Amino acid sequence: MRDSEIGRRFEEAHERHRIDNHIVRMTLIALGCVVMVLAAVTFWVPGPNFVVVLIALVLVSSQWRRVAQLLDRGEHAARRWHERSWVPRPRWQKRVVYFLMWLAGALVGLGMAYLSWRQGVLPLPDWLEQHLPGS
Repeated sequence: MRDSEIGRRFEEAHERHRIDNHIVRMTLIALGCVVMVLAAVTFWVPGPNFVVVLIALVLVSSQWRRVAQLLDRGEHAARRWHERSWVPRPRWQKRVVYFLMWLAGALVGLGMAYLSWRQGVLPLPDWLEQHLPGS
């Protein structure tokens, strides 16, 4: 896909990987749709659900031309936004955005660890338990 022209990558991959057996094609499309639905339903669970959705979309697009065309349009729009909106920004603005994203991820992780500890799911080491108030 790397050598393909931008805006035609997914459609060219569709042409290369399309399976002629109708039953296998429908099974792959159904599997991709089920994976997308499961990832969407469990989106609140921490993990790479967005990546799972993209992988499922690629699986479906390898057998369904219309989905491949939509992914090509989406890639083209994302690249256009990146070139217009992100690249011209000064370095300090990009660093602020990166820091805020890192901070949000760290706070979510710490919050999940705290809630797990409060519910008793995450045991603390003995040396730390001794130093906590109320122990």
